[in-house]
Amino acid sequence: MTKAKKAVPTPPRAPTPTPPTRRSDAALRPATPLEVIVSRALDQELEWYFAYAEAALHRASVGILPSYAAVRVLATEPTDEACRARGLELARTVCGCLHGIRSRHASVLRAAYSPRRWPKGLESTFESLAPIVVRLAFAEDPWPERSGHLGLEEAAAWRLSAALQDPAKVKVAHLRAQAQRLLGGAIVAYATARALKAPALGVQ
Repeated sequence: MTKAKKAVPTPPRAPTPTPPTRRSDAALRPATPLEVIVSRALDQELEWYFAYAEAALHRASVGILPSYAAVRVLATEPTDEACRARGLELARTVCGCLHGIRSRHASVLRAAYSPRRWPKGLESTFESLAPIVVRLAFAEDPWPERSGHLGLEEAAAWRLSAALQDPAKVKVAHLRAQAQRLLGGAIVAYATARALKAPALGVQ
């Protein structure tokens, strides 16, 4: 009589690493290759505008383009003049779209895409949603009226980061879902306005 062989347990498979999520990808959840391209272009465009082009537009001198637009210009008319002309046109287009959507959507996009540094714990927990989560925490924890909110937001960010040390104090999933809804709504609103100017986006 032979002994039954013991079943050898199969070792658990290592989870497949996922690439970092872009802000617009997370909000729009593109399903087709073209939607992915457009989503990435919108992401580049908004980051470019709030980090650089908005200020450059006031000087009427926009010499740098987001990468999707730079590739197109270099392929068709690779000159400094063409780059500046395209940059100025694109900055005005983005500005017009932002003014054409609800102010609350534009405010969310500005918070999400303006370059800011946040406490490490806050960024590791909420990633690109961190600035919107800070706004939510700021709104739920009223401060005295002041003319500027920059310092108050920083204080709120540090308080929230400290509270994250105790999971019972912060409803992380709720804040993340709430921030995602706000960002998703803002990007959809911007994408809708931007679609009316599809030729200027340069994505086909």
